[in-house]
Amino acid sequence: MKKFKLFIFVMILMLTSCMFKPGQVDRTAYVIARVDSKTITAADFDSIGEAMSVVIRSDTDVDSLKKVILDSSIDIKLIDIRVDSIVLELEHDRNFLEKRTHELANTVLRLMYQGEITGKTNIDSSQVVDEYSQNSEKYIDPAQIKASHVLIKIPPPDTFDVKSEEKMQKKFEDNRKETVKRAEAVYNKSISGGNWDSLVVKYSQDVTNNQKGGDLGYFPKGQMVPPFDSAAFNAEIGDIVGPVETRFGFHIIKIEDKKPESKLELDEDLFKKIKTGLSRAKEKEVADNFVDSLKTGARHVFNEEVLSQPDSLLDDSLWVVIVDDADTVFEQTVKKNFPKYLRRNSIIDWTAEDKKNMLKEISVNSLLRAAAHNLGYYNYPKAIQAKEEINRREAQMQVKHLLRNLEYQPTEEEVEKYYDEKFEERYHEKKPLHVQHIIFEDSALALVVRDSILAGADFKEMALHYYPGEKEIREVAYDLGYISDEELGQEFFTVANLLDVNDISLPFKTEWGHHLIKLVNRRIDKKLEQVRPGIRRALIEASDSSHRQEILDEWRPKSLIVEEEKALKKYKFPESLKSVEIVPKG
Repeated sequence: MKKFKLFIFVMILMLTSCMFKPGQVDRTAYVIARVDSKTITAADFDSIGEAMSVVIRSDTDVDSLKKVILDSSIDIKLIDIRVDSIVLELEHDRNFLEKRTHELANTVLRLMYQGEITGKTNIDSSQVVDEYSQNSEKYIDPAQIKASHVLIKIPPPDTFDVKSEEKMQKKFEDNRKETVKRAEAVYNKSISGGNWDSLVVKYSQDVTNNQKGGDLGYFPKGQMVPPFDSAAFNAEIGDIVGPVETRFGFHIIKIEDKKPESKLELDEDLFKKIKTGLSRAKEKEVADNFVDSLKTGARHVFNEEVLSQPDSLLDDSLWVVIVDDADTVFEQTVKKNFPKYLRRNSIIDWTAEDKKNMLKEISVNSLLRAAAHNLGYYNYPKAIQAKEEINRREAQMQVKHLLRNLEYQPTEEEVEKYYDEKFEERYHEKKPLHVQHIIFEDSALALVVRDSILAGADFKEMALHYYPGEKEIREVAYDLGYISDEELGQEFFTVANLLDVNDISLPFKTEWGHHLIKLVNRRIDKKLEQVRPGIRRALIEASDSSHRQEILDEWRPKSLIVEEEKALKKYKFPESLKSVEIVPKG
């Protein structure tokens, strides 16, 4: 018996025991190489190996693999160094700083709201009880009725070939009158002792409840459409009223029960609801007072020269107002908001004062940011972390763009060349025909069966009946799936290829017998028009990859790269990347 090897890939979640015994070495501290001040550690190697879906087998060239991973690790560190550099440069980018100010404000103002508003609006139990007692009219369960109904809809008129509006209206009115008669007949049956549930099942067209006695459950006044609501609430328990016309059709309504208005019990749910409402009201009051105090004490320093000029003559980078010596608004903001302000206030001939009023109106956020600065919220750990994340995200985006060849757009010649070169590999349909067949010992029987199929017999049923072999074989063998010209011979493929989809061939003979073929489906080669977008993406990705490597190759000589050869040699891949090789005895 031949020996065989069965590879079972066992992925281990914990990586700490991969190179040394557990607890011996911190893999994040085991340095394999340095790129300037950045270190490449065993943990970095582990992560890249996992990301590359590396599998270490007995025949794997481990040294070459280490070199590939080391090169990838160096590239990553070079990118990190560039990101760090751009983070520093961003502090001098006015457009980014303005963008960061607005983005960071989301975090800082949330922190300030929690500290200055939410933290000062505690509602205790006594306030909830007082609200419930003093405003009892707000906590009422309104009167409700329980009803069921039969709905009879007005059928749409047959207006085919009807041109006259008058005739169409008459057809609709005729349908309405007929529907009224049917609704009145159902109503008369219901008040004459007819079984309500049976009437609902037989006549109601409300499919949501016609199997449940037409039950609408309990509902308060005003929930239903007005005609229905009025008729139902003016009736007594047990009454049947109707037909009532609404936009849905005609209703026969049965009143099942009534609940009078009652005071809600102060249970746990209502307690929470009242407390939430009081908290929100208190928060709004405190927040409004907080903002009003900022507005009252606000200091606005306006750039009078800029404000007096038309915006079309001004550069976006000019400052227009400084709020509380902490926040600056630039001309770009004026250009964005001033036209809306003029339209909203119907101002035609504007003055510098109009711009000032607009700036004061939109400077509330500036006042809030200034207050957050003064109160120290920008120095909170969460704010500092948010600022660093914004900086790094912007720097990473800029490096990403730097590593792409954004100017490259594939020409039509390049697209066509790629299509031609990759045609056989990617776009040619190697198995184009989905074929089913039946094998016979003689052609006469095959012709008889073909005539039956053409007369309406099902091909599959005929195949299961006539195909040679056991039932289990017949159920599988008749359907060949998609085939190429190499699997069953050129003659078989040629006959199938001459058929239209769903056609049945004449009997023809091969070494296996006489065949009837049915062409189930035909897949065709992908046309250039179909794959052009994908080809363009592939060419752009290839260009980006080449451009990225060129940039990284330029960066390498500018950095001090030190490889710790002994550490690299000693490094062992984690067990999670190794296959377990089992060689059974045999």
